[in-house]
Amino acid sequence: MAGGRRLVDSFGCSTTSLSEDLHFVGAAMHFYRKSGEAPHSVHASASSNAHLIGISMSGGHHREIHHEHHTQRHTFLEQDVYIRTLDEDYKANLSGTFNFALIQIDPDVLAQLADDANMESVLELRRTISTPDPVLGGLINALTLSYQSSLIRERLALAIGIHLVDTYGVATRRRRLARGGLSRRNQNLAKELILNHLDHDLSVESLAEECNMSRSAFARAFKESTGVTPYRWITNARIELSKQLLIDRSLSLEHIAAKCGFADQSHFSRVFAVHFGEPPGSWRRRLA
Repeated sequence: MAGGRRLVDSFGCSTTSLSEDLHFVGAAMHFYRKSGEAPHSVHASASSNAHLIGISMSGGHHREIHHEHHTQRHTFLEQDVYIRTLDEDYKANLSGTFNFALIQIDPDVLAQLADDANMESVLELRRTISTPDPVLGGLINALTLSYQSSLIRERLALAIGIHLVDTYGVATRRRRLARGGLSRRNQNLAKELILNHLDHDLSVESLAEECNMSRSAFARAFKESTGVTPYRWITNARIELSKQLLIDRSLSLEHIAAKCGFADQSHFSRVFAVHFGEPPGSWRRRLA
């Protein structure tokens, strides 16, 4: 408290009542974990046309949402979800538990997620409130436990984004605008950066920055040029490198996993098996 004024965050929550207030970014989406004493009221002014997704991480939360001419009352169970946009004022009274994960998705990021899910006609998410979604709840739990690993964070965040588009995406009749691919220079630059840094954490943001493009524009142009998303191209490159290294039997699977940029040996084995129907150890034995 300063000067008798209540300190609030961008969503209208009192920060003084929060025992947990975490924020990180994954796949260009903003993730928040907020828990503590439920604020008596929330008042957030319209700020943007981004989508906000809230996931109740425990049951017993009650909310009265005040609209211009009526009030809605809802009780949230564990893994219940709400989706709204930030382009309208939001007023609500809260009581009971307060333990939420929040995801903020800007419009251009939503468009890229739709591209990744081959659902280019999706430009918005369906509004909902107090809707059970155990899949999203499970993914969020996994993400909050492992978000400090940038590699795992990016992959889980992308899975969450595609789940949201697939489950709540609203298809439109709007015709997709024609887009060009990457210039030859940027395509060569991006591929060179990927191939020379496979043992590092690679993000679409960093590749886009090197090409002097926004993340969404780069991702769309890269897919237009190569036929696959940057994430898929990176994964394919890691798998191809791993096949070359597996020929050298003096190299352990753990060493190969690290050299190719996988989170660990288990992650390497799972991805390899998806591509070839068997784990790398079995594939290597068949080379004899």
